[in-house]
Amino acid sequence: MSSPARNRYQPHAIEGRRQAAWRRHDAFRTPPVEGDEPHLYIKPSAPFTSGNIHIGHVRSYSIGDAYARFRRARGDKVLFGFGFDAFGLPAELGAIASGESPSDWVSRCARHMTGQLDRLGFSFDWHRSFISSDPLWYRWSQWLFLTLLEHGLVYRGTGTVDWCDTCQTTLASIQVEPGGTCWRCHNPVRLIELPQWYLKISAYVPENDARLAELQASGLWDEVALASQRDVLGRVDGVELELPAADEEQRLTVFTPYGDALGEARFVLMSARHPEVERWVRDEQVLAELEQLRAGGWERSAREAETIPVVDTRVRVRGPAGSELPVLVSPIVDGRFGPTAVLGVPSRDRSDEVIAGRLGLADEDAEQASDPGPVAGGVRAAVRYRAYDFTISRQRSWGTPIPIVYCESCGPVPVAQEQLPVLLPLDVRPTGQGNPLAELADFVDTTCPSCGGPGRRETDTLDCHFDALWLWLPVCVPPEAREQSLEEILALPDLRQWLPSERVVAGSDSGNFVFDQRIVTKALRDIGPLAFLADGECFAGCLFHEMVIREHRKMSKHLGNVVEPDELVERYGADTVRLAVLYAARPQRSLNWSDSAVLRCHRFLTQVWEYSHEKLAQAGVASESEGELTDTSEHLRARLLKWRETGVEKITEDMAQLEMHSAVRNVMRLFDRIKDFEKRVLARQPALGAADLEVLVDSLRTLSQLLAPFSPHMAEELWVAFGGDEQCTQTPWPGVSFQVAA
Repeated sequence: MSSPARNRYQPHAIEGRRQAAWRRHDAFRTPPVEGDEPHLYIKPSAPFTSGNIHIGHVRSYSIGDAYARFRRARGDKVLFGFGFDAFGLPAELGAIASGESPSDWVSRCARHMTGQLDRLGFSFDWHRSFISSDPLWYRWSQWLFLTLLEHGLVYRGTGTVDWCDTCQTTLASIQVEPGGTCWRCHNPVRLIELPQWYLKISAYVPENDARLAELQASGLWDEVALASQRDVLGRVDGVELELPAADEEQRLTVFTPYGDALGEARFVLMSARHPEVERWVRDEQVLAELEQLRAGGWERSAREAETIPVVDTRVRVRGPAGSELPVLVSPIVDGRFGPTAVLGVPSRDRSDEVIAGRLGLADEDAEQASDPGPVAGGVRAAVRYRAYDFTISRQRSWGTPIPIVYCESCGPVPVAQEQLPVLLPLDVRPTGQGNPLAELADFVDTTCPSCGGPGRRETDTLDCHFDALWLWLPVCVPPEAREQSLEEILALPDLRQWLPSERVVAGSDSGNFVFDQRIVTKALRDIGPLAFLADGECFAGCLFHEMVIREHRKMSKHLGNVVEPDELVERYGADTVRLAVLYAARPQRSLNWSDSAVLRCHRFLTQVWEYSHEKLAQAGVASESEGELTDTSEHLRARLLKWRETGVEKITEDMAQLEMHSAVRNVMRLFDRIKDFEKRVLARQPALGAADLEVLVDSLRTLSQLLAPFSPHMAEELWVAFGGDEQCTQTPWPGVSFQVAA
């Protein structure tokens, strides 16, 4: 019989024992895969080394961990690795604030955050963990840069970019907040022209679009994830047609989503990034205006139609209805249709109406017919995408060095791949202003890889978004192979065994990252290293969860509404915290944090623990006695068995679909059914008989198996108490009889 102390729910003691057992038996090491054994790779998000794990991380990793444990319990071989996204501005600013080097900041944060994750009991294979700022790993970013550069998918360009004056760096479009402010410092962002390195995603955007139907049909991508991919695409369906210049010397292809209103067009808008814009700017004064706009920039707040710059090229084209239309240049096109040319149709589009009003074009030719009749050259269906090439270089010191040398004789020269990695100096101390890497002569001054003459290294670094393009791949590499050459690593059978990832679990703000990871996978498929991924998809399935909020507002320190996971774990235990974030809301819904969910789950676990031990003690006494008791509860036992069977079916289905919220609530309902069974029996007879206790205890044993993905520490202890192997480090799923490795 259990001791009274063991019968009380003591989460810290329970969790300490289980975690010690997991470490002792190396429970979560990725198993070798042989033949056609079921196996799958579950990818969690890679957090920034920001200092602490927040409650949003707990939600994300609780979902992924519950799924990994469920699949292991079903007998699958599971790869569930983890890594830190350690480069970029967040780490640099953290280091500045703490007065230490970025490398020291990252190391300290990674150690602390790893300890927090361990305390929560997540089943990551830490042997496969990585930190992206380790040279062993950022050589992957440099290799990817050179590989894409060689195949024309990375290029040097001069163009309009988002620029933050405070941070003194360019920003990707996803780093600009809806209000036109910097994602990091929240100060205004403007547009300027700078020479930059670009990633040519436009080459694969149409395929990313076309394959969405396949992803949806698979049933492994949830609607939030699919919607995020559509949103990044920014697909617009419409028509395109050729409009001749008034002098008939050239023709311009224009697009419009209003194919039924061609005759209502009043002007043509071109993107400043349109590949033919220079051909249409013939006047020297207009060219000067355009160059001034590009070089001087404009405030991000001036991107609305009322204030955004518009340059009249003074060139006219013959519109669909035969009248002359002015050709204008404005960046307003890019955010809606990409770098293209579009018809301005004020009668259909609010932005076009505003621009027409600004230029006095709104009422021009008001009687013009909507139906222009036949259009020379014809009108054809067309698609435009908002997603387009973006800059991947940043004027910051804490990032992957770009493997390029500038030579006065040879120009930009790539570093040979066998010379990777180009090492980042660790003694640079950023101040938050400019790029101190550019001032470090020992780094900058080098020799040209081509002619051997003097050269200067590229002092821009790769944006951490570029690092993220490969962060799904390193955990597939076994630890013993990590120091091999990249060519040897890419030839490993492990990649073919684990890829594509069966599921990625991440926040709903990860859509851009996943979109671009899909792009790069297709590129590497065509180049060769990932040719075995025929559809070019790195993730077979994807679940995006919404954020954790409090009082219906985003959590932030300045609002004083942050929930500290460490404090919750200290007070209630890891199992309660994990269960609470799953119980409180479906992954696809925002979790409006309330302490009531924690209290509810803590009560539940306490009741399960104490009730289970109470019934085990009763079953032990009943097995030793031969008392006379009339059996009146056979039909109730049959009903409990049916409830249990139905519960297992529902929870299994929930888990397979990553409906953790529903699964947890169904576990709770099953516990209520078990307790209800006892009440109904005792209403008929004075005590539970041996047969009653047998089916009740067996149902509680099943309950412990179903609870294991969510609250694994307590569930495994119960499983052992119910007669499971004391060396158990993986509770099997009901109905699974595989041999659980000690």
